[in-house]
Amino acid sequence: MRNKNVFLKVPRLLFFFLILIQFHCLLNPIVREILDLDLSRKNDKLRDMGFLLSLLTGTGPRATITPSVGNIILSNAQILVVFNRSMNPSSVSASLGTQLTQIWSDTNSTNDTVTLSGSIPTGTLPFLLDASDSLGLRMTTVTGSYTVLTSNTNLYYVSTNGNDGNMGTSIGSPKLTIASAVTGATAPAAILVSAGDYFITKPAMPSIVLTETVSLYGGLSTDFLNRNPSQYITMVATIDSNFITDTYTMIAGASITPNTVVDGFTIRAPSNPNASGMSMAISCSSGSPTITNNRLEGGAVNLAMSAAILVSASSPLIANNLIMGGTSATSSSFGIFIQNISAPIIVSNTIQGGNAPVASAHGIYNAPQVNTPSIIGNTFFGGTGMISYALNTSPPSNPTVTNNSMDGGAGITSRAVYFPGGVGNLGNYQNNTLFTTGGTNRYCVYEAGGTNPFIFNGNRLFDCPTALYFDEGTTAITDIGTVNGGTVNGSTYSGNF
Repeated sequence: MRNKNVFLKVPRLLFFFLILIQFHCLLNPIVREILDLDLSRKNDKLRDMGFLLSLLTGTGPRATITPSVGNIILSNAQILVVFNRSMNPSSVSASLGTQLTQIWSDTNSTNDTVTLSGSIPTGTLPFLLDASDSLGLRMTTVTGSYTVLTSNTNLYYVSTNGNDGNMGTSIGSPKLTIASAVTGATAPAAILVSAGDYFITKPAMPSIVLTETVSLYGGLSTDFLNRNPSQYITMVATIDSNFITDTYTMIAGASITPNTVVDGFTIRAPSNPNASGMSMAISCSSGSPTITNNRLEGGAVNLAMSAAILVSASSPLIANNLIMGGTSATSSSFGIFIQNISAPIIVSNTIQGGNAPVASAHGIYNAPQVNTPSIIGNTFFGGTGMISYALNTSPPSNPTVTNNSMDGGAGITSRAVYFPGGVGNLGNYQNNTLFTTGGTNRYCVYEAGGTNPFIFNGNRLFDCPTALYFDEGTTAITDIGTVNGGTVNGSTYSGNF
């Protein structure tokens, strides 16, 4: 009987405790105020309390977006947004190059789903989604971008689990190789390549030969629903142990214009210790594609030169890439090699010269033809080896070089900018940062004699203990005051510091 009484007392005590809590709540002025309010004011107060609760608990609205932000879509695409609760449709703002039209529906609760569409312009466009739920709780603003293609673009799919016998026109039946997809595509087209390693084994397999307005996009998940090139690595590499002439992993021929895009890949040049020709990740041989958001690597060779990108008689747009020259045991290495009357636009890349132990490593080599590259906003490291350069540019080339960070590298001799012997004052150099990381002989600017910058203003020069400016191959200038107006043929130079 004693045990029974103990158990009977517990629920009675709990019941009494709950009554006390309810009574205390009624005495609370905030609760009393809410109870006394009219319906609209009650909702306002509840909304405010809910907002404070969401801040404390992190329980604001969330959205699942399909296709996911960062993906490739067509300009007539619809973007489906499913929220985790009922939303206030009038609070929603959605834009993708233009304000998007909203069509609301119910999936799990009232007004929890919206379909976004509109006359979306093409290009890589910023996306923004802002919304509040039915209680006024605001979600964390969704930002990002989509790559938007024209509505008539034909989509093809490539996967490491694909088959080149497939048409490649659906996610469920992808092709196996990029080369097969390019060959079979009907332009205008976009080839979407999921994460994985795509090896081109020579001589059995062909290199990737670009076709005009057939663009390549890597960095997609294996189900093609998400795109993030830094997460879903799509690597294309050539395995060729026999090459003796110039060889490449990908080539853009004469018909290629900037309307053909290569975006979101890791592209590696072939490696062969016995090769005598140049090894290249991408060869722009008279073709001018748009090369963006890639990691481009030169190969490892003994006798040959190694380059990440060759630009020959072409004008490609090269932007937002990591460009890494390879290794050459007895010859030179290059991030970008420019020749034969080319005018590339090289913007916002990280460019490394590679390693050339007994020769020279170059971030960019601008050969002695009438090249007119625009080199803007890049970050250079000249590389390592006997000699390293951020930029080696020869007359009669006439480059525009502005707003770059130019580290001459860590070669035994390192030079941020090098002008070989020649004739004429050429090039516009403004607002760059010139310096060196290492080496025995370290120069910010080195003139071999006979040619000088036409404009050299507003540049910062430092960490070049041998000379800030080596003038005409004879005079080492170590004070910035002399650089401003005191060099041979440089009386107009100003603002350098």
